[in-house]
Amino acid sequence: MRYRSGDQITLPIDREGLGLDEGIGHLPDETMVVVVGAGARVGQSVDVVVTNVLQTSLGECLLASAK
Repeated sequence: MRYRSGDQITLPIDREGLGLDEGIGHLPDETMVVVVGAGARVGQSVDVVVTNVLQTSLGECLLASAK
């Protein structure tokens, strides 16, 4: 499934991100999602809103904010 800015999804946070209060999650297709506001929620499922979609050399990456 293709996601766009404004889409709402729920995903588990796998680990902390590099930035302050960032969490990293993955969609079932292994797309990485960087979630601002989820750094302290590792191991939890979080409702997020997609804020940006980036195309990288490794594939697609989503940026999102925790709700």
